[in-house]
Amino acid sequence: MNFKRLFLIGVLLTLPLLGYAQRYNLQIYSVNKGLPHSQVHSLLQTSDGFLWAGTYGGGLAKFDGRDFTTYTINDGLKDNSIEIIYEDSKENLWVSTYRSGIAKMVGDQFVYPFNNSILDTSEVYAVQEMSNGELWIGTYRGGVFIHDGSQLRRLTTEDGLKNNTVWDFWEAENGNIWIATDGGLSVLEKDDLVEGTEFKNYTVDDGLSGESIYRIVPHPEDGGLWFASSNGITTWDGSSFSAITEIGGVELDYVYDLIADSDGNMWIGTYADGVFVHSDSTSRHITKENGLSSNHIYDLYEGHDGNIWIATDGAGINRYGGEGFTFYGTESGLNSPKIYSLLEDSRGTIWTGTSNGIFSFDGETFNELPFPDRYENSKEVWDIAELPNGELLFLMPDNAIYKYDGQELTNYSEGENLDLWFTYDLYVDQDSTIWISTDEGLFQQKEGETTHYDRIDGLASSIVYQVYKHKGYLWIATYNGISRYDGTEFKNYTTADGIAHREITYITSDRKGNLWLGTAGGITLMELDENGDVTAIENFGQETGMELVTTQYLWFDKSGMLWQGTNGGIHRLDVPGYWENGDMNLMHYQLSAQGIGIETNQGVVLPVGDNRALFGTMEGVLEVEPDKIEQRSESLSLYISNIKRNSQDVDWQEYTDSLAYKFGRPLFPSVTFPFGQHTYSLSYTAPVFGNASNKIYRYKLEGFDESWSEPTSSETAIFTNLDPGNYNFIVQMKSGNSEWKDNEAQFEFAVAYPFWQTYWFYGLVGISLIGLIYGYIKFRVGMLEKQRLQEQVDEQTKDLQEALAEKEVLIKEIHHRVKNNLAVISGLLELQMGYADNSFVSRVLSESQRRVQSISMIHEKLYQNERLAEIDFEKYVHELINIIAYSFSSPDKDINIDIEIDDFKLGVDQGIPCGLILNEVVSNAFEHAFKGRKEGTIKIRMNEIGKKVRLIIKDDGKGLPENFENIERDSLGVTLVETLSQQLQGEYEMTSNGDGQGTRFSLEFEKEEAPLKVPS
Repeated sequence: MNFKRLFLIGVLLTLPLLGYAQRYNLQIYSVNKGLPHSQVHSLLQTSDGFLWAGTYGGGLAKFDGRDFTTYTINDGLKDNSIEIIYEDSKENLWVSTYRSGIAKMVGDQFVYPFNNSILDTSEVYAVQEMSNGELWIGTYRGGVFIHDGSQLRRLTTEDGLKNNTVWDFWEAENGNIWIATDGGLSVLEKDDLVEGTEFKNYTVDDGLSGESIYRIVPHPEDGGLWFASSNGITTWDGSSFSAITEIGGVELDYVYDLIADSDGNMWIGTYADGVFVHSDSTSRHITKENGLSSNHIYDLYEGHDGNIWIATDGAGINRYGGEGFTFYGTESGLNSPKIYSLLEDSRGTIWTGTSNGIFSFDGETFNELPFPDRYENSKEVWDIAELPNGELLFLMPDNAIYKYDGQELTNYSEGENLDLWFTYDLYVDQDSTIWISTDEGLFQQKEGETTHYDRIDGLASSIVYQVYKHKGYLWIATYNGISRYDGTEFKNYTTADGIAHREITYITSDRKGNLWLGTAGGITLMELDENGDVTAIENFGQETGMELVTTQYLWFDKSGMLWQGTNGGIHRLDVPGYWENGDMNLMHYQLSAQGIGIETNQGVVLPVGDNRALFGTMEGVLEVEPDKIEQRSESLSLYISNIKRNSQDVDWQEYTDSLAYKFGRPLFPSVTFPFGQHTYSLSYTAPVFGNASNKIYRYKLEGFDESWSEPTSSETAIFTNLDPGNYNFIVQMKSGNSEWKDNEAQFEFAVAYPFWQTYWFYGLVGISLIGLIYGYIKFRVGMLEKQRLQEQVDEQTKDLQEALAEKEVLIKEIHHRVKNNLAVISGLLELQMGYADNSFVSRVLSESQRRVQSISMIHEKLYQNERLAEIDFEKYVHELINIIAYSFSSPDKDINIDIEIDDFKLGVDQGIPCGLILNEVVSNAFEHAFKGRKEGTIKIRMNEIGKKVRLIIKDDGKGLPENFENIERDSLGVTLVETLSQQLQGEYEMTSNGDGQGTRFSLEFEKEEAPLKVPS
């Protein structure tokens, strides 16, 4: 046993444990975060960056830092209780399930490849690929199964194995294989693998600390082996074993897992006592009191990014984010986690003002300072300052300032006659001047005198948050900008000078002498020259990736990084990178399970030590050690995770026979989508753990976009109405210190051209054009021939039209002459009436004249009409009735004519008889219906009903006489009506009720179509 190993064991046994006074940066993932089951037996990060968790009852979970995807019996597993997850050198994923052997992931499903009844019903506790490519499988009570790629062989106790329950394998550089079993260790030397099986076995009798060995881990420094056992830890130095059953006085008992991290620390997971972390100089004990979700540990795993993952029994997974962030809260001795003020005095004591009193910290414990009795119900301490003589000032709940001389607290405000202003900050200058920042301005308290400054005196605002001394000036943060005071006057810088937000909450400076302002809108850089004059102003806000922009405090670490406290976590800004290339990169640290990040308090920051700071938060004092925060910038894994068209997942069976997968993740092939007005949604993701909110993306669709999109946290890009053509979607991710080009994923696809833009369609169009040209030539020849014939026809037609026009003129002339002749007859009848010697003759001549006029009007309308064979009967009736009414007009009678005629036309063969009937009936009504009366009404209705015409003439006169049929049947008028009705092939009816109800005449006949229009 070498001296170094003896020393190591002594350290483990005697070194006091660190851990019970602080809470570590642990992020817990359980069922409330999407983990399918809280009991986790195994962890693995596959080569594509995703973390896999084998739960005992919920199946296998894949985690990308934000969401869990679960595989269960529905995906081919025989059971949802997972024991082991393993990735071999060919990137095959192996998963063992409860009493059902081991499955291999094929595509996005699991299959059980071994047709072995013993293995297929066993629980597999260990899987390891050896240097020769063989896969060794350790089982519960079934021994070891070895798969060489084609055959499966088995090793058991009959072959010399110490126990058939196997927990782990480890292959040494010399090819020897160490096997951890329930009965101790079995070692199979390399030569025995060829010549025959012969094991060398070790038990508790040989120095093992426990009978069962669960894990074998080489120590990263001394080359020895560490073994997790049923009774602590056993170490091997190459020749002998040593047992470690306690660390710092804590019994180890069952240790289920061991890992050596990349920094050389040994992590020890126990069954009931949490986790021990050992390095050469320290040992830390992490339990539930330090933020661990459970003290029952099943598995430990170091991820690619250096995070340590801890699987527990019933409390999910814990991610240990490193020693860079440590919390001190109620578990450390504070009675309140709400930290409102911090100060390190000249003696090195750290004073903490909380929502429930004052505490001093001497490096080991927090001690409470007795509070004045007057503050029984409220003990907030808003600020702490130290006077040059070592006395302390405390800003109390009611804004009174108390002084502490190391023995007692006294009311300083009362002794100095200071009002109780609403105070934000206390600043003590080297000459003992106290500057008090309030909402009523800035107060200077010096040698017992108080001077007040506000807006009237030149301050930018009477609300003052902080006083900061720099380059011989006092710089004053106010609600409306920053004021510079040289002892006599104020110079103000506001939004008008380029500051992004008016409210300045905090001031600090960098090594270049520039001022950095925390504002309600982010951070503002004020570059100063050697005289303290502002030369440039630059602002940083949401465009840099800030989750929240209201700044609570600022702190520069030793490397020049700027730390910003907000109400949504802490940001680290890469100021050195900004000075180098002009880009301000930002990292966001959430540090809380709630919301987007931990809530910090205004102005509560305290630099301590060489490169550490204490931040005041609502969850305790946060110690930040930048040197212990991993700043990794290795390439991350970025993948296209899903593709949708018109909001539906693409059915890849339409485009490829089989879709390839890697660890269940589809590898999308290049495809051609059909033409149309489609919406394409391309989703992408990158497994990032710890600070997933720092992921930002940009993308570009080559063939569509000319430049990159604006940086975004969205993990989906949407494109609409893509034109036909080839496209290449490129997405890049940036996280922390990585560069855009380091993390990239692509997907090539095409949008098909419509059929009218394809080559076959062009060919079809060409052939069609040739056919059209040929057809056109034939058609043209035919047309020319037809044109020649048409010219002959047109010539003949012209002759016919001229003849027809002559005929039309002749017909019009005939109608005109007939009308004129009838007018002559009418005139002769009118002359003859002048010579009639009695009324009967005069009446007969008048009736004859009206009949002639009705016929004459028909001929007049015909030769005036475009069509010579029909007349507008509505117009004709109105003119005819006007003539009749005029002929019967009398100054002592008022006969009203009510006419409603449909707009239709009648041919001459029906127009003449219809007009004569109208003349006879209306004339008869004028002549006989109103004898002995001074007024009356004649209603004329003529309607076109379907193919029939109905004429109704009705008066409200005295009616027909009782013996009308016998008296009037032989009269000329009645005879004309009957004869003309027969000529129209119609039926007429003349009725009267007598008794002054008037007479009603109705006629209905079929309308005949007039001859066709004469061509013009």
